[in-house]
Amino acid sequence: MWRSKIKIDADTALKLGDNKKVGVLRYLISIIDKKALSLPPESLEEKDEISVLQKELKNKQEAREMFQKASRADLVAEQDYEIEILKKYLPEVMSETELEKIVDEIMETEKIFGNIMREVGKKVAGRVDGGVIAQIVKSKLL
Repeated sequence: MWRSKIKIDADTALKLGDNKKVGVLRYLISIIDKKALSLPPESLEEKDEISVLQKELKNKQEAREMFQKASRADLVAEQDYEIEILKKYLPEVMSETELEKIVDEIMETEKIFGNIMREVGKKVAGRVDGGVIAQIVKSKLL
């Protein structure tokens, strides 16, 4: 699971004296642990960990935009650093072409927006932002 990989990398960074990276990785571990506490014991799955990491990535990207608007280059650089570390622990993003193929396959049997979104979400499992899926589905439904 991702938590274990992050923990190993945090230990390695600590041994190398990279305190900045250690701080970021420990924070990621803590937010995964927090999610685990909200679920029944031993039920945290990889998809839950990915979901937590994706949400954190989105938060950091939004914070980066705000810092950029406020002309805070120091905080933008810090967010960029944390975003790069975080991206290493997320699955590779699916291309729009691949996503469109999946949407087309599902739309052969399903025509209701919510049902299409649910089925596509199951297939892509955290490799594409829900907003991108919704945009493609809407364009194909029109």
